[in-house]
Amino acid sequence: MLSSAKGILLDWDGCVAIDNRVLPFAGKLIEQYADRIAIVSNNSTHLPCDFADILARQGVRVSHERIFLAGVEAVRYIATIRDIRVLLLSAPKIRRYARDLGVTLVRESPNVVLLMRDARFTYAKLEHAANALRAGAKLVVANADLTHPGPRNRVVPETGALLAALLACVGEAQMHRHLIGKPGPLLFEQACAYLGVAPEAAVMIGDNPDTDGEGAMNAGIRPILIGGSSPLRLEHLVELTAA
Repeated sequence: MLSSAKGILLDWDGCVAIDNRVLPFAGKLIEQYADRIAIVSNNSTHLPCDFADILARQGVRVSHERIFLAGVEAVRYIATIRDIRVLLLSAPKIRRYARDLGVTLVRESPNVVLLMRDARFTYAKLEHAANALRAGAKLVVANADLTHPGPRNRVVPETGALLAALLACVGEAQMHRHLIGKPGPLLFEQACAYLGVAPEAAVMIGDNPDTDGEGAMNAGIRPILIGGSSPLRLEHLVELTAA
């Protein structure tokens, strides 16, 4: 299935890298299929050029144009909407990126709350966001992942963990949210469009059955799950294709 695929989509955390350290077999797989590769990640703290630089420093070449990230796409989506005032919960780099795209960022009276992974999340931010939503602000979420894999088998709290806190304050029944990342179709569609392949001609390699697996299938893409409950590991794919 891998060797016959015209497009190969790769997840980042737990697949290409852990704690932004590129996994050895990921580098080999990318090198082997360089012209078919795209990275599709729910990451909401980095820009595509950051990932390209991380890869390059570790000897792996991938153009930033082949990297599709939920956080960046969430900001781009928001930037297309007129007359919005955004309470943005995110990393500082994403705040700068939003300002560069002309997004109006506010603390008081927002009409949109944009939620991403925010390592500086505080009680005060939770209070501001919850009350903004209760007052009628719309919620846009980069991704709903609760965690992603960290070094030494630790977990890294993700955007979905912060979303759970907001839901606890506001109540899910009262809050409509617009989800940008996987398992939604947007990142899959963008990657396939860039590669110039139909979804059915692509595969998605990832470690999360809910986002990578179910999301890929919903987009018409064949998933290959590695790690976790799957018996497959990335090294198996490299060994199989090499054979």
